[in-house]
Amino acid sequence: MTDTPGNPAGEPSANAPYEAAPQAPPPGESGAGSAVPPPGEPAAPPPAYQPPPAYQPPPAYQPPSAYQPPPAYQEPSVSQPSQQPPPGYQAPPSYQPPPAVPDQGTGSGGFAAGAQSVGQQFQNFDPRTLQNFDPKTVNPLDWGIIVAGLLSLLFSFFSFYTITVSVTGFSGNLGLASVKAHESAWHGFFGWFGVLVVLIASLVLAAELIARIRFPFQTRMIVLGGFVIGLLCELIALLYVPVDTSGAAGFVKVDKGHGFGFWLVLIFVLIGTALAVRRFTETGGKLPSRR
Repeated sequence: MTDTPGNPAGEPSANAPYEAAPQAPPPGESGAGSAVPPPGEPAAPPPAYQPPPAYQPPPAYQPPSAYQPPPAYQEPSVSQPSQQPPPGYQAPPSYQPPPAVPDQGTGSGGFAAGAQSVGQQFQNFDPRTLQNFDPKTVNPLDWGIIVAGLLSLLFSFFSFYTITVSVTGFSGNLGLASVKAHESAWHGFFGWFGVLVVLIASLVLAAELIARIRFPFQTRMIVLGGFVIGLLCELIALLYVPVDTSGAAGFVKVDKGHGFGFWLVLIFVLIGTALAVRRFTETGGKLPSRR
């Protein structure tokens, strides 16, 4: 591009598009990439026709192979390095549980353990033991203890306490008929409690000798203690008759006493206590000696 008068250098002119347009090649020359031959020369023949390649069918269908389950999972083996204790290390002693303390039968724990042991003995009881029982194997004195407890229970329902009510005047008895009443041992406390303790002691002895039940305590000691407690209760019942006479008037006389049932129960308890003491000493028991 040349500078024209009146046009500063470096600025495009209005004829710039026409000036920059490419010029046509002279006749007889072909531009670059032109397939037109020059005049007077034969045109090049077109290339020979090449047919498309033959059709190739797709490969035959191959069914998939049978399903192979994946291999079972294997736990990775982790090799544990051997840990050797340092030299001079002393292993702590193994734990030793404290020795069991034998239960002395005191407190709630001893009572619960004893009750559980007795319950297990009754659960393991075989009724065939009674079929094979021979009464001759029981000492006659033990039979006396068992019978004493049963007879005490029987006569406790008879006349145990007696009450006689009579009306008196200033000059003595007015001749009115007196009224008599009686109560069994199950009126009050000491009468029936003594009979109940004696009965339990007799049943414990019978369960050991007849049913072959083993108790977790000394049976002879329990039998002796039961009869001693029963005897003390009956002696208290001899001194105290549980009849309230606070509402009687001054001219009403109330006599309190004991019936034949009380005296029979007292006799049977005395006999049972004496037999229990003798059998306790004969079986190896020792009574407290006086110093």
